[in-house]
Amino acid sequence: MRFLISLFSVPVLCSWGFSARPSRRPGAHPLIRVGGESTTCRRVHGCGRRRGRSRVRRIGWRLQSSTSETVEVRDPADESRLTVTPLSTWFAAVGGQAEQRQQFFWSWRGHEIFLDSFASQENLDKPTVILAHGFAASTVYWRETIKALSEDGYNVFALDLLGQGRSSKPYSNDGGGPLLSDTGTGSLRPALPSEVGKNTETNVEYSISLYGEMVDDFARQFKLEEVVLMGNSIGSLVCLSAATGDCCIDPYLSSRVRGLCLFNCGIGLNSMNVLKNPDFSRFQVALFSGLFGVLNALIFGNRTLLRYLLNDIVTEDLLRDALRSLYPRNPDRVDEQLVESFYRPAKTGGDGGVDVVAQIYTNEAGYTPMEYHDRYKDLLDSLPLHLIWGTADVVTPLTGDVGVFYCDRVANNRSGKQTTSIELVDAGHLLFDEKPEEVHASMFKWLNRKVVT
Repeated sequence: MRFLISLFSVPVLCSWGFSARPSRRPGAHPLIRVGGESTTCRRVHGCGRRRGRSRVRRIGWRLQSSTSETVEVRDPADESRLTVTPLSTWFAAVGGQAEQRQQFFWSWRGHEIFLDSFASQENLDKPTVILAHGFAASTVYWRETIKALSEDGYNVFALDLLGQGRSSKPYSNDGGGPLLSDTGTGSLRPALPSEVGKNTETNVEYSISLYGEMVDDFARQFKLEEVVLMGNSIGSLVCLSAATGDCCIDPYLSSRVRGLCLFNCGIGLNSMNVLKNPDFSRFQVALFSGLFGVLNALIFGNRTLLRYLLNDIVTEDLLRDALRSLYPRNPDRVDEQLVESFYRPAKTGGDGGVDVVAQIYTNEAGYTPMEYHDRYKDLLDSLPLHLIWGTADVVTPLTGDVGVFYCDRVANNRSGKQTTSIELVDAGHLLFDEKPEEVHASMFKWLNRKVVT
């Protein structure tokens, strides 16, 4: 019973990627061969190739500043213009509030998306960083990363994904209206302390592609021109979706991403992607398919049970214990701010909060990282990609399918260009908050060598 409670206390376990038996792929064992030398999976450095900048499409927005003044912003009528001022619409919206840590609600397709940011016009010589969190988390656990990046001269934007954190959690008993298909008027307003986004009666189908499109729309609206995407757990899949443009019919970001940094990358929206393991026997596929079917029918698809667990069983003490297990080397980092960031959405999400948990556990899992690399080989082979992996992580272990894939990719230079690198840290699933100094040192070394040129 306690396992079940912990599972719902911190549902990031849905992104777990594992193998039921050791993979037979080259370099599958944590001890892999690099240049004839037997070693633990380690960094391999290579040169990334910067791709050309594509033209920004013409589109209009209405941006609301903190003084409630509305500013109309449009691209120049002459679409042949070659230069674009990065973040011009952002600075037009925030005005004099620039050059400080700010929190906003951004209106996306009728919903309020919570945004933690630092942006300065003096930081335009470096790429802008977008941070994508894992399931049931929020911008809060990026607290040290936002601070470190901003102090090093980067503009940083961390978004709470729709249905999670302080963002809107839409729900409708009767199906409601469809999610708007375009961004419409993307207003921006200051977020009050502890304020959560307003919910709407909307029919939302959660997926990696939906979240990737949300990130793409944000970058498009605020004219982000040079971008580095960083994600944790399923947030890593969101970054892969946005970087490849797989999420959109008319992608904006795919030609503007200059690098990807993934922290303990997940296998999909949920664990059902483990069924794609090519080393699984028919019996194993049938066994796990049946197990997922039973769990979805009895628990994850049972909204009455989910509502009871979230409302009556999950407590701050249970959450604190569960979170400490994700910080195995530095559990004292689990403070009241972190606990509250997980606890409050679970208690205030209402039916929308129940719906997002049910959907993320039971919806189509989307592509695995391996499938993204297969489908978008040329793009991802040329893009600087850095992985930082916590070796004590039990949610997305290094010995799982995804960890094995990336260790093999680095050790055997599968891209052919040495653009992928990996560094291991003795930490858990949320390593950037558990051991920020060590993780950020690896992050900045990669940024300085591969991205900022």
